[in-house]
Amino acid sequence: MGRATVIVRAVEADEVPLLTPLWAEFASYSPGLVGPGASDVLPRVAEHIRASQAIVAAGGRPTYRLAVAEVDGEFVGFASLSVIDRGLLSTTSAVVIDAVHVADRRRRAGVGTALVREAAGFADEIGATDVLANVPPSNREVNRFFARYGFAPLVVRRTVPIAQLRRRLGVDLRLDPRDATVDLTPVQRSLRRRVLLTPRRTARP
Repeated sequence: MGRATVIVRAVEADEVPLLTPLWAEFASYSPGLVGPGASDVLPRVAEHIRASQAIVAAGGRPTYRLAVAEVDGEFVGFASLSVIDRGLLSTTSAVVIDAVHVADRRRRAGVGTALVREAAGFADEIGATDVLANVPPSNREVNRFFARYGFAPLVVRRTVPIAQLRRRLGVDLRLDPRDATVDLTPVQRSLRRRVLLTPRRTARP
């Protein structure tokens, strides 16, 4: 028996809630990628789709696409595709596979390959020169999958919660420029910071 036909297409904003079961399955396998603030991710995906469509309607190029893989009318996988600027060191853009997931029951049936093919097609469509993929370093299966198609390590992105970073830097939260000092003049702000940074002397008996 041959493989079932896999159809990949872009998801419309009003279809995003139908991906809830697949997203839940993806989140259960990807605790390193899916943080605690990701409970509203599907509504945000819908907003990204609408924003990209508005840009296209205004004559621009798309900035986001959520691709879904279907087999016999059933959603069996998805890929979140974002367009990014490569930064100061490059004049080109790239398509990033932010997240990709294939339903457990449809693994090794060509679904993942079809989604990567969609990412390549999206890159061609917008004139991007590369396709990048966010891959959990501990997930050997996903790493092997992307390596099979020529994806190689490019940079290592390290992440740290801002609260932890502040502690390591020794930053006093009272000196955060986003605090109440925004209402002070530059001179008043400087004096306030000087007071906060001056070690307090304990009274001698």
